[in-house]
Amino acid sequence: MRRETQNILLVLLGGALMKMAFTGTFLRYVKPSHKWLLIAAGAIMVGLALVSIGRDLVRNARQEGSHHHGTTSAWLLLLPVLAVFLVAPPALGADSVQRSATTNRSAATSDGSALFPPLQAGDVIDMPLSDFASRAAWDTGNSLNDRSVRLTGFVVHDGKATYVARLAIACCAADAFPIKVKLDDSPDATALKDDTWIETVVTVKPGTATRANDFVPSATVSGIQKINQPEDPYEH
Repeated sequence: MRRETQNILLVLLGGALMKMAFTGTFLRYVKPSHKWLLIAAGAIMVGLALVSIGRDLVRNARQEGSHHHGTTSAWLLLLPVLAVFLVAPPALGADSVQRSATTNRSAATSDGSALFPPLQAGDVIDMPLSDFASRAAWDTGNSLNDRSVRLTGFVVHDGKATYVARLAIACCAADAFPIKVKLDDSPDATALKDDTWIETVVTVKPGTATRANDFVPSATVSGIQKINQPEDPYEH
């Protein structure tokens, strides 16, 4: 492959990284804090390619040998570019939750019960699924009892059970693990398809998050509304 082609592919790869960062597509793969690392990496790639192009123009190199080095590696640069522009996969969803053997890891790996901070005042409070699941399993102060909580996630059906779920990541989508809450006696939720994003107002059923069910709490639904997928589909 000619050096000019290699440089063009490097520009495309660097541009793809910056495109992902500026459009928010990167949130399907990594944490928000990685945005500036992607921008920096993309800028470096583009800068290196431009420097190489400039040097070639100045030298006007004609040695044929310099045009054939690194053919395989250069073509490999095209693969992630095509992945980003043509076949970029969606964020992980219901299928990942159903295939996971471990759920609600934040609770299941806890050393024991604890007294959680008091909840804020209000008729309905917003809460991450991971916080809701942890409190349901381990809060000795029973702070969730009789409180209306708004959860945001996507629908997952597992047999006759329906859950609202979300995937949490520590670094990137490769280490994602599911957090879910069982929605009891909710025909509206049951009628929705897998991966439908919802906001649902629930009240925990005390004592339902146990070791026997991998610390997945059950909740009574008092309201449910379909929403668009959030810009950042993961919890962190």
